[in-house]
Formats: sequence, structure tokens, C-alpha cells
Amino acid sequence: MTCATITSDNVLMACHTEELQQVGVLPWRIRRAGERKLFLITSRRRGRWIVPNGCPKKGYPLFFAASREAFEEAGIIGDISSVPVTTYRYMKVRDDGSQVACRGTVFGMNVRGTLSHWCEKGQRQRRWFSLEAAAGKLDDVELAEFVRELESDPERLEAGSSSNWRSLFPRPACTRKLR
Repeated sequence: MTCATITSDNVLMACHTEELQQVGVLPWRIRRAGERKLFLITSRRRGRWIVPNGCPKKGYPLFFAASREAFEEAGIIGDISSVPVTTYRYMKVRDDGSQVACRGTVFGMNVRGTLSHWCEKGQRQRRWFSLEAAAGKLDDVELAEFVRELESDPERLEAGSSSNWRSLFPRPACTRKLR
């Protein structure tokens, strides 16, 4: 199976392994009272609560694809860390029912706004959760454990430098005007 691996500068490179590389975003915000909230979406097929995630794009920084997935799957925009906040492993169920081992590399995103119309609006639900509630909703054990650890160390979400979403990519095809 062909997949991807991370180089020292967080750029995707092809490799051959039994593990599929995925990238994702852990979207967060801080409420006026100082409470941290996480933004989760449901998966399309099984309706599980997950973080926006997808496949990296060859030759681009991993946070680029993660930010694009957040925009397309969740309709969120914000400042994304260029350094991963965590990685986790999980089993992905494919359309044919088979499973493949995946490694998820997750980048923190300070959400600045949510769109009312986005690419996958009709296919997913989305919701803000407290850290505790998000950990309870997430079905991926390793990612849920990371979220639980944020209760005592919330600054881990802000690791690394951030990039403005506008400079990362052109508008996806689903938001372009039809001619």
C-alpha cells in the first residue's frame, strides 16, 4: 500500500507501508469566560464524532491539507499551527467494509469563524463541546486521551507557529461560482 510520511519540515513524501497517513485539525476557541471549546463533526457513513481529517497532498506541508479538510468538511476558518499538536493511530473502515490502519497527524486550529454554507453541510453535523464532553464523544481512544490531557495543559493546543488560512489555498471547487 502506498501512503505518506512526514519529513523534518512537515512536508508529505510518498512511502510504502501498511499504515495510511491522514491529517486532521483539532479546532478550538476560548469563550469569554475563559472556557476552552472544541469543534467536532460527524463522519459521513457512521455518524461518529470526529475531527476534520483527510489525505495529505503530495509536495505540500501537512497543515495545508489539514486546513483544507477543516474548511471543506466543517466549514471553519482560522489560524492553524504549522506544527502538529498530537498524532494517533486508528482503524479506518473503507466503503467495501475492509479496514486499514491509519496514523492521524493533528494540527491545532484557533477557529475565527464558521461558515453557514460549506462543501459537506448536508453530509455532516457539527457542534462545539467542552473539553470533557469532546473527549467523551470521540470514538478514537488515543485522540480522546489527548483531549482529556488538555484539561490540565490547554496550552498544548497553541503549540507552534500559526498560519492564516487565506494564504494556504485557493477556494475549493464546491465554493466557486458556476458559469
